[in-house]
Amino acid sequence: MSERDEHEELYGLAGLGRSLERTLAEICPVASQLPPAELTLPPKPEFGDVSTPVALAVARLASRNPREIATELGERWCAGPGAAVCARFEVAGPGFLNLFLSDEWYRGATRQMLALGGDHGRDVLALAQRQKINVEFVSVNPTGPLHVGHARYASMGDALCRLFSFAGHDVTREFYLNDFGSQMLKFGQSLAARYAQRLGIEMPVPADGYLGDYVLEVADRLIDEVGDRYLMAVTAAAPDATRLPDEVVDEIKMWGRDAILARFRVTLERLRVPFDVWTSEASLYAGGTAYRGFAGEVGKALRELDTEGELFDSDGAVWLRTTDYGDDKDRVLIRQTGAPTYFLSDIAYHRDKMDRGFEHLINIWGADHHGYVPRMKAMFSALPPHDPERLELIIGQLVNLLESGAARRMSKRSGDIVTVDDLSDAIGVDAVRFFMVGRSHDSTLDLDLDLAVEQSSKNPVYYVQYAHARICSVLRNLADGQGDPGDPGDPLSAPGAVSFGDVEVGPFERNLARALARFPLVVLDAVERRGPQRLHGYLGELAAEFHVFYRNCRVLTDDPEVAAFRAGLCVATRTTLAKGLELLGVSAPESM
Repeated sequence: MSERDEHEELYGLAGLGRSLERTLAEICPVASQLPPAELTLPPKPEFGDVSTPVALAVARLASRNPREIATELGERWCAGPGAAVCARFEVAGPGFLNLFLSDEWYRGATRQMLALGGDHGRDVLALAQRQKINVEFVSVNPTGPLHVGHARYASMGDALCRLFSFAGHDVTREFYLNDFGSQMLKFGQSLAARYAQRLGIEMPVPADGYLGDYVLEVADRLIDEVGDRYLMAVTAAAPDATRLPDEVVDEIKMWGRDAILARFRVTLERLRVPFDVWTSEASLYAGGTAYRGFAGEVGKALRELDTEGELFDSDGAVWLRTTDYGDDKDRVLIRQTGAPTYFLSDIAYHRDKMDRGFEHLINIWGADHHGYVPRMKAMFSALPPHDPERLELIIGQLVNLLESGAARRMSKRSGDIVTVDDLSDAIGVDAVRFFMVGRSHDSTLDLDLDLAVEQSSKNPVYYVQYAHARICSVLRNLADGQGDPGDPGDPLSAPGAVSFGDVEVGPFERNLARALARFPLVVLDAVERRGPQRLHGYLGELAAEFHVFYRNCRVLTDDPEVAAFRAGLCVATRTTLAKGLELLGVSAPESM
């Protein structure tokens, strides 16, 4: 790194941390695995502008007193790389290093954020940490519309993918269509029964079938397309839909699958959730040479597991030795009837994903899949390259809809559901996306519908969007007085073209600039912890910090350098709010 690049690096918190790490390596050369110099923002100004506990973390490795390490680190760094940006340092407590940054750091950080624009925080991951990642989410049976639980997994999964890509990962979004097995058979029979009813034939929906009104709607569309093609078949089988010939049920089932899938695509597009790959479970059984009675990817997986010595036959079934890898019992892959289990499909599917070259696989599943984790980890241990850490399972919790304090229950089969489209109609896509990532995936989410449509500071999405719209209004007003600092051709858009001079940076400006400088660290934290809720919380904090700044710092002043600096902070805040909302799939309106 050149001296100029190292100097510019200091104006970002991540770069400032890396600079401290290089100085620390000079002080403690015996510690070959130095921890990162994590920076925090102290709650009170008397504790400094930034603080790091890195001396505490390295003390044992270096066999030295942490306060001594912190003191030497502060002295050497402030006399060397940090001389231009750090006014002084203090060592506090058992070994915390508190840095008091100069006004030049705040001016330089603001210039740098303006120069980066929407790329502020991009590629924050080190090159060695970037991976080719497959993220599978939403994946459901195509037997009915997407409900509010799916809205949570869709919002979280898409936000994670956006964050991963922004931070530097190579991400593929995948939807696994569960279109094989007993649930699809029941759906096909249910649709056939509704088709018969619409043609005046008495045929009840089978027990454990799908009763929702949406099945009637799909049946009407089926009649519009095929007319009475299946009239003779349903007449002969009436009143028992389970007596229908397999080939008839298969045709109706696959037609219904495609109809439901088309609805999925429309719903997800409206929710701003794109997918790169749609994989059909049924397709895993097609093509190639059969092995143990199964072709396609399923046959390949069985052959590979047999080669590894992981399968055994017992009681007429085929089993996988998952107890060898920590599962509580071995798992059946092929039943006594010769029918495959869902687990066999999952094995073939994940083996195929590894064959496609993904270094890391992430699945986002519903709360009812919690017990599935041990067998999936066991499966990855059994399959080459025998690396269970290659698979990451994120188990999401339930969503409770609250309206006037009352919760609403849902059941797909009975038809008593609130769909994603219903929810989007009721509160808007922005509110759906923002509220659905407001809490960690491992916590139940209570979504207050009344709050979600309230236009007040109590509504978190309204509060953040209003801050963005307010800044846009401020900048429009500035344009009337001295030119819009947000225009691409404006001097503030190019670092160094406008000098903030030696403008004194006040406490409210410092607080806002530090909050803005945190953004790359927030992105990194959200990526590493798989927590878009961390970005959600940060945006609320940034909006609050801007409102405090705006109340206390007049932007349009007679001092051109003060005006330029404050306008620059406004532009940087607008850009950061817009980028943060974009990463969560939420719009950033310019007026409200």
